[in-house]
Amino acid sequence: MNSSPASQSRVGLCCGLSLLIAGLLNPVIAASFEHRVEVELQPVSGEIRIQDQLRVEGIRELRFRLAAWLAQVEVEVDGVQVEMQRQGGDSVIALPGNGVYRIDFDMRGKVPARDQENTRELTSSSAADGVYLPGYDGWIPHPAGRLMDYQLVVSVPSAQRAVVTGKLVDEQLSDGAYRASFTGSQFTEAPSLFAGPYQLRERQWQGLRLRTYFHAELAGQADAYLEAAEGYLERYQNTIGDYPYADFHIISAPLPVGLGFPGLTYVDRRIVPLPFMRSRSLAHEVLHNWWGNAVTVDYASGNWAEGLTTFMADYGLERDKGDAAARAMRVKWLRDYSALPAARDRPVRDFRSKQHQAAQVIGYNKVAFIFHMLSLEIGQQAFDDGIRAFWRARRFARASWQDLQVAFEQAAGRRLDWFFRQWLDRAGAPRLSLGSHRVDTVDGGYRTRIEILQPVPGYRFGLDVALTTETGTERRRLFIEDRLTRLEWITPSKPGAIQFDPQSDLFRRLQTSETPPILRDVTLNPATVTLIASEQPAFAQSAQTLAGQLLDSAPHFLQPGQSREPTQPLLLITSADRLAGQLERLQLQVPGEFADVDFGAVAWTARLANNTPVLVVSAQSTAQLQALLRPLPHYGGQSYVLFDDGRAQSRGIWPLPRGALYRDLVTPN
Repeated sequence: MNSSPASQSRVGLCCGLSLLIAGLLNPVIAASFEHRVEVELQPVSGEIRIQDQLRVEGIRELRFRLAAWLAQVEVEVDGVQVEMQRQGGDSVIALPGNGVYRIDFDMRGKVPARDQENTRELTSSSAADGVYLPGYDGWIPHPAGRLMDYQLVVSVPSAQRAVVTGKLVDEQLSDGAYRASFTGSQFTEAPSLFAGPYQLRERQWQGLRLRTYFHAELAGQADAYLEAAEGYLERYQNTIGDYPYADFHIISAPLPVGLGFPGLTYVDRRIVPLPFMRSRSLAHEVLHNWWGNAVTVDYASGNWAEGLTTFMADYGLERDKGDAAARAMRVKWLRDYSALPAARDRPVRDFRSKQHQAAQVIGYNKVAFIFHMLSLEIGQQAFDDGIRAFWRARRFARASWQDLQVAFEQAAGRRLDWFFRQWLDRAGAPRLSLGSHRVDTVDGGYRTRIEILQPVPGYRFGLDVALTTETGTERRRLFIEDRLTRLEWITPSKPGAIQFDPQSDLFRRLQTSETPPILRDVTLNPATVTLIASEQPAFAQSAQTLAGQLLDSAPHFLQPGQSREPTQPLLLITSADRLAGQLERLQLQVPGEFADVDFGAVAWTARLANNTPVLVVSAQSTAQLQALLRPLPHYGGQSYVLFDDGRAQSRGIWPLPRGALYRDLVTPN
């Protein structure tokens, strides 16, 4: 561990804020933008002064979006004061020609104070515990989507520390101020700046600076985070290619976020101590430095980066644990997809960013599953070769799904048009069921015949089959492309059962009998209605807020005495004293698993007699209900969760039989 001078005196979490830049769909043309920026910032008051000396070449006008809170802006072009023009939401400076010009900006303003009641707005904000200045918010006068080089010096009071996307070149603590200098070359987005009362820890890895900027209560987490980050960097450098930046910083955020920027990640300070952040989500954020930052996304053709990052990071870590853990994650993705109403399904190419839960099901989970199927289709070695070739070809450039396809085709030595068309260009997924079967005795053994039905036409895919006999299990891999496929299998031993897709390697829509009820069955469905059962006004108000947090669409509340349609999914939020009466009306019972468990609040799912899903949320008090506001939305893939003071005590999935693609076989005597 090395200490810097500063240290002597803190996702379907996610990510990639480049996707929020409004102008990213604009093509990058040949032009030069070099910034020399000095920032003086007072985090507590939000007062800021920004002096930017910009050298431009090859443009006739400079068009950019400027933050509205920069109240005073003075501009000179080659030493002559000019006026900015307003065109719509843009600021425009006309230039005499397309030569080389020096444009000096002197800007002053006050970064908006953070709204403590609305911390979900990811715009510039300031407070004593942290300042957030994202590049996309227009605090630097730079055209969106253009490559830029910059040198930036930021000064804050001595009790604060500041960090910027880019390479940390120098830092000093003197005269009551902390000053740090950063550089960035060929960046595809304007720099983002973060400041706060941070304690710094640092280590070097292969010539790179790894550093944490953590609030004081998190200082004990720093060494573990640095060690984990080093492991992830080495993992992905060996798999893909050299890490593309000079530094990697981990910053604790006063906002409820988990965000990836070039060379750093910005994580909710409340999340930092939780085990999943360091053991899984940090890997996701590290990997975004390759996918989404160094290789940017051609959003016009769809966002491939979130799914590829989910596959290589989140899923890759589960795969390290063994086949059972990897299969469990694939099954979770299938359950989530099956909870998505068909009306909300979209082709993968339509995914741009995570705006709601439905987008995560497609853009993260389904895309990750597609990469899993691709690795099976072309083989792991060809897949790995394709990843490395894609990185070499598109590093520090924009890339599309087509660029990925070309890399994998070259690695596999064959065309893959059919694969990418069917999985990217159409909504939906295969639906499978088993038809009739028959087992006969034949010379030398037994003949098993069985039908596989695919009512949705046009899908082609490999499908594994496992036939269990008296002496063991035999396996085959079929290629399915028709509505009806007949399998014939002769074995010397008597067959007992057959199962298709035993490892859940195919992305498909599960049948109701194959998936237990989960929270997303209710939260993703726009037809869901909400019933609040409580005589306490404060409880009812908190229940309304919770419904807004849980549901992916605007809540529709049932009024007293109002009934719902029998097929409408129901979110029931009730005080514990009203629970029994509500369940009696629904002809439901409290699950036996909860009988001997003490808890402050519980969320659990069930299906009514007509298969309509119900999500029941019950709390012992208003305080226990309010404690669910933040954590409960993160458990959409579970069937039940028990809480005490907002901490999950137990969670799980309701058990199911072996599934629709399993068949016990009867052999004639």
